[in-house]
Amino acid sequence: MAFTTSSIPVPRRRELSRTTALLLTIGGNILVFAIAALGVAGVALAAVAVFGGAVVDAL
Repeated sequence: MAFTTSSIPVPRRRELSRTTALLLTIGGNILVFAIAALGVAGVALAAVAVFGGAVVDAL
């Protein structure tokens, strides 16, 4: 603990290790890509639901 003029004890600052930060970054990127993929799949499913009948009739 660093010496200060304050009488209130200040807890030591805890930092993440490089490995933990790297794993959190990778996990966050995977989560972003998964959400984007679900969004694209949802739009594709909605397009089939809306325009599917017209496409089948056109064939």
